[in-house]
Amino acid sequence: MKKSIVFFILTIGWLIGGCYEDKGHYDYIRISGPEVTGIEKFYTVYDGGNFDIHPSVTWTYGELENYTYSWKVDGISVSDKAELTEQVKDLPVKANMYAEFVITDEDTGVEYITQFRVTVSSVYERGWMLLADQGETSMLSLVRNDKIVYEDAYRLANDADLAGGAVGLYEHWTPWSEDVGQVFVACQKGPEYSVELDGNSLKKMVATKEEFVGGMPADFKPMSMNCVSNYDYLVSNGKLYVRYVEASNGAMYQDGLFPNFPYQGDFPYELSQWTTRGNLLFSNEVIGFDKLSSSYVVFRNGSLNKFGDDNTAESFFNPSDMGKTVLDGAAVATDTPQDDYVVFLKSNTGNTIYVQKFLFWGWQSPKGFYSRGEEVFPKPEIIDEKTKFAFCQNRPYVYIASGNTLYVYNHKDNTVKTLRDDFGRPIRDIAVCPTNYERLGIVLENAEDPGMSDFMVLDVSVVAGGKVVDGMEFYGRFGKVVDLKYKIGYQWDTY
Repeated sequence: MKKSIVFFILTIGWLIGGCYEDKGHYDYIRISGPEVTGIEKFYTVYDGGNFDIHPSVTWTYGELENYTYSWKVDGISVSDKAELTEQVKDLPVKANMYAEFVITDEDTGVEYITQFRVTVSSVYERGWMLLADQGETSMLSLVRNDKIVYEDAYRLANDADLAGGAVGLYEHWTPWSEDVGQVFVACQKGPEYSVELDGNSLKKMVATKEEFVGGMPADFKPMSMNCVSNYDYLVSNGKLYVRYVEASNGAMYQDGLFPNFPYQGDFPYELSQWTTRGNLLFSNEVIGFDKLSSSYVVFRNGSLNKFGDDNTAESFFNPSDMGKTVLDGAAVATDTPQDDYVVFLKSNTGNTIYVQKFLFWGWQSPKGFYSRGEEVFPKPEIIDEKTKFAFCQNRPYVYIASGNTLYVYNHKDNTVKTLRDDFGRPIRDIAVCPTNYERLGIVLENAEDPGMSDFMVLDVSVVAGGKVVDGMEFYGRFGKVVDLKYKIGYQWDTY
């Protein structure tokens, strides 16, 4: 028995030793492969434009003898060249599509894949919209981020003019939609009045006057439009019109009709044009202002009400019967379930300017109102009826355009500084980009023709201090602009 054990041990030792000695007899083949650089993770291109991707390919252990290139977007082959510069065609207008650059070893069939994402945008999907009142007609233009300008884009898309009396632009979406939103253009002259535009093509979907049961209401003067889950709110001539939309998920634009009589409410009211919202996806409250009672109002669940009880332990101000008139305001933070607002108001009996802060909080509607503060604005002399405001989110800045000067107001420390005073002509409007609050669009009166406007985009980051973004400066190409808005395209881009 002992001899058997000894023999077994010796046999195992011989096997182990034999295996160990054999290690030096294997040959390793170094396989050549490409290393790809110069491809970003995300690209946005315009339908009908061109790709512009130039990868750099280096080879480890020598270049392959027989290989090919291929590019695919959303499973569709778009090129078989080393660089992707082809025209964007036969691809869906769609966000965040899977794409790949493939190098194939034709001798072995091995594929080397570099992945990235592509968003194909429609021609008018996003960019700066400029609405100009030309008297009997109006003009809607668009400046894209790639510096392409479409003067009078509405006429280009519809072969017709907008109605006169332009006052405002409002982009809106169906609830939870991942599609490009529509644009409501508020014009106050007939025969067409305001219109709803397809967000991709800017083609007219419908004239708002056709969206009423029993025909257009009397004294029709469209002022603003806000659409939330289950309800569309249209303000015309100081009155509110409410359309109930039965579907939430899967709702359609222009789903149903407005009654041709205004919402009655529990108190007489006259709404200003100013309305604002918090989070586009999760907030159903639309904030407005009633001029008759000098009170904030909220459009919610198909009704119009004053703010109601303040949930703050010690109220900073009374939102009703304030003796003040709202000049402008907007949400400056929209983190679910809370929307924070900053609003400028002017005393009804003097020149004092106030800055109020409040929020709405709650996981379900109705959210609760909380006042957060009221301060006297330190430089009331720069505020008049032509002053324009632009509010940042998640940055403590409000930009104020007064006369020829652009100011920046810090609402956290209640201070005002001059940002730029070298324009040499009146500023007509300003707006921040909701997807990049370090970009400020500014419209100025053209120096040679007061009936025309100049437009530029400023870098308002702390480092740049209002410097014009390279190539984003255009002179005398627009009419007398009355409203400037950045067209977002996809509401999810703001979340």
